[in-house]
Amino acid sequence: MQPTVLQWFMSQIETFAPAAQREERQQLYADIGALPSSPSITLYDNVGLFVFAQIVAAHQLMAPRVSGPRPGRSSAHATWYEKERQRVAKLLLQIAESPVVASFQSAVTYYEAADVTCQHGRNQKTCEALYMLRLTLHLLERHQASRWARKQVERLRQREPHLPQLNDLCAPLEPVPDEVPEPAPGTSGTTTAGGTRAPDDLTAYLLGTIVARLRHAGLTVGQSCALVDRVLHCCFGRPDPLGTRAVVLAEQWRRLNQHTSGA
Repeated sequence: MQPTVLQWFMSQIETFAPAAQREERQQLYADIGALPSSPSITLYDNVGLFVFAQIVAAHQLMAPRVSGPRPGRSSAHATWYEKERQRVAKLLLQIAESPVVASFQSAVTYYEAADVTCQHGRNQKTCEALYMLRLTLHLLERHQASRWARKQVERLRQREPHLPQLNDLCAPLEPVPDEVPEPAPGTSGTTTAGGTRAPDDLTAYLLGTIVARLRHAGLTVGQSCALVDRVLHCCFGRPDPLGTRAVVLAEQWRRLNQHTSGA
């Protein structure tokens, strides 16, 4: 199960990460996969899985929640399925014919009509996404985030307040096809009274979850923040033209730790 779960998270990252950093991102994936883990490893103790899950969770926290349709069965379902296939085909044609598109090569994998709805009565994609959200929350229960990030973890939990347990959800069976839209530009934060820029919500979440986990796995603050720096660049399209962000992230992490320790 584990390789498929890891692939699911990587495929989800590809849906929002910038195309320009795709090659660098492949190396990032390899480095995350090679992170040290406990000898008696279980799914919940895999450090790389934890990091991948938090990258996807950070994106979910920044994005508006979108609920997909829940098609019925029988003839109504068959009608919906055909109309949806036609709608997708039309959208692909519009993209290909757009005057701003020089070339367009789409590789779309469709579900069969009978496979769109899972055994739990949900869209298969929706059920798999809920499974991964539940898994992410389990990981955060087992390896807690820093105190300053726990409000964001609660926000993640409240995205689906009645989330079923793992055995009532569908684990992903196949990797999701890659889709790579243009990334949204990000901001790096605001300046504090001490002169250090306070991290924005995205950066604070990554620092509070990934750095906390990597330190427990034996990495230093500097090594952990260097990985977060790469995640911001490769997965969220946030450049670091001066090459100093990893150092700034480490200082931000220390200041956040001091603030919460003194509270």
